[in-house]
Amino acid sequence: MNSTTSRYSTKERSRRIGVCLVKHLLLLLLALSFASPRTSAADDAAARKPTRKKESDAALFQVSDQVRVIGPTQFPSPTRTLDLRYNQTISILVRPSYGKHRPEADAILAYAEGYQVAYYIMFMETLQGTGYKGDVVLAIANDSYLHDGVKEYLLKFVMNRDDHIQQHEDSKQTGTQLNVIIYQLDLDCDGTPDGKRAVMDRSKATDVFQMCRLDHIYGYNDKETGEMLPLKDPREGRVVATLRYEWYWIWTRQYFSHSWLMLIDARDTFFQSNPFANLPRRSTANSTADVIDGLLYFFGENADATRLGKSRKNANWLRNGYGAGLLDALAEKPTICSGSSMGEQVALETYLRALINEHDEGSVRMTGSDQGFHNYLYYSGKLLNAATISKLIVWEQGRGLINNLGALRTNTLTNWGVRDPDTDVVYQWDGETPSPVVHQWDRDKDLHNYMLAKHRTWTKEWETKQLHQ
Repeated sequence: MNSTTSRYSTKERSRRIGVCLVKHLLLLLLALSFASPRTSAADDAAARKPTRKKESDAALFQVSDQVRVIGPTQFPSPTRTLDLRYNQTISILVRPSYGKHRPEADAILAYAEGYQVAYYIMFMETLQGTGYKGDVVLAIANDSYLHDGVKEYLLKFVMNRDDHIQQHEDSKQTGTQLNVIIYQLDLDCDGTPDGKRAVMDRSKATDVFQMCRLDHIYGYNDKETGEMLPLKDPREGRVVATLRYEWYWIWTRQYFSHSWLMLIDARDTFFQSNPFANLPRRSTANSTADVIDGLLYFFGENADATRLGKSRKNANWLRNGYGAGLLDALAEKPTICSGSSMGEQVALETYLRALINEHDEGSVRMTGSDQGFHNYLYYSGKLLNAATISKLIVWEQGRGLINNLGALRTNTLTNWGVRDPDTDVVYQWDGETPSPVVHQWDRDKDLHNYMLAKHRTWTKEWETKQLHQ
């Protein structure tokens, strides 16, 4: 046998050994696949069931024992500068552009400027689907800044329009239908020649960093003529994220003390059940009676995912507003979301006075600084002496009526165990109850994609309805 023949024979043997090994490996894998237990559809569904979290983080939300402020029994009115200047109690002059408050009703309050129509549809249709029959009070952009279809869509919920009077006559008194109240106001803003809102681009998105004032919302009684004269806003400009709280305060003044009110961000919120359905009603007295209620609810963010000192933004808001010492004292406290609160009118109105006062007495002017004020007011105990807040409860994330999801963006909601990927229902930590209010849904990619698909459907349906009218 020559060397060439011997070399090719060796290669052939190697090839045959390789083929044999591959065959054995395939047979082994096939055997293992039959030996491994197969999961059924029921098993897969069980693996996706919402997580039941038994451990409570309630102790983490206790008022700080390192920082304690003796707060007043009554916080000053946002009009106090004008009250002193004109030596009289200043009146609220601003009125709704559309709709009418029902003082005896519950209400949801939202500053909702600059969104496309799909966001309003999501907010309103999911809310209406829960059976909620109270008021919804919205501040929206003026007509020149509104996206197509927004005004037309919202007006269909306004009860007292001339073309709706007959249709809603009964529900005005009985509260059998959701009712929208719309405010549109020209803000007096810095940075533009005409004092108008600055628009970032062609999308009509307004500049969230622009400093603006609320002119002509208050007025005083001219003692010589008896006329009620409107006033310019005497305070410096505020970003709209801070300025919205003055809107909220004005709106709370339109309701009776026992009405339950919710403050919520409209852009990133949808509803799965009626959050007002089973609230404790501390008063059944006549609505005109002098009854002091006073329950106030705050809603936390996930304590496993973030803390005030861990979050760069929250840390900056607290450090710039109150100093490094205060931040150090609260660094391990869970974040309490300023974009979602509830309370009986008498308590929520007091809280809003307090938060506006934090801005007026401080120096921090950052967008988002309201969350720093919010957490300081609670953890410092500054609200504890308020005569009109009988009880303040902070609900852990996933255990209260509003589920704040933003801090959970460190993983998917499905992996956290709070979202069912088959139904896109978001659950509480009991593993069984759908969260009544889902806030900050857009931080999760899967839920975001699902909701954006719904947005496209809602927008198309609305446009089709408009074409056929």
